[in-house]
Amino acid sequence: MNQVMLCQATLIDQYLSANKQLEAREFMSDMHMPFDQQDRVFDAIGRLSRPNARKIGLIIELSGINPTNELLLR
Repeated sequence: MNQVMLCQATLIDQYLSANKQLEAREFMSDMHMPFDQQDRVFDAIGRLSRPNARKIGLIIELSGINPTNELLLR
């Protein structure tokens, strides 16, 4: 994972930690992330017991590689 992705994941983690889901979605939209990919990312984050920036970054990275990536379904 590169530094840009880690910074994006950190911001998303901060928004979600502050219970600001709308701001997190707006940030993802500003990153030009398609809405279906945003939904997959939020679903995967919601399944985490303890989300953090590293895990969120991996989720974003995997969701961009292959939309039906099996790792996101776990």
